[in-house]
Amino acid sequence: MQILIADDDPVYRSLLEELLTQWEYDVVSACDGLEAWNLFQADPPPKLVLLDWMMPGLDGFDLCSKIRNESSAPNDTYIILLTGSRRKSEIITALVAGADDYLIKPFEPLDLKIRLRAAKRILDLCAEVAELRQPAGANC
Repeated sequence: MQILIADDDPVYRSLLEELLTQWEYDVVSACDGLEAWNLFQADPPPKLVLLDWMMPGLDGFDLCSKIRNESSAPNDTYIILLTGSRRKSEIITALVAGADDYLIKPFEPLDLKIRLRAAKRILDLCAEVAELRQPAGANC
């Protein structure tokens, strides 16, 4: 499964790339929100997205909103927002913008791994439901 990482901190981005590669995910990464949006436009778009909250240009909140409101498959993507903030109001704002989950930096790698496993399970179930809803013999 492909994961898009968007984080302007090169150390954090590198750490995430290393962990996700070890866990056998296909990783594509961006150093800011605009680059991430451009990478998200791939066909097919990544199913999992890890977004840093604070990035230059297009921040995680705006990118999350853009994925949910302007992409061709807004509900086929699981978004985890990464934030350094512990303020509930910002976390609620992220969830309202369309994030499915969040992690507060710094986080334990095992916490991320567990959340990604849950995200994959949800995406797999959604794909099964979509397949069952297709009429027999229909092509997607």
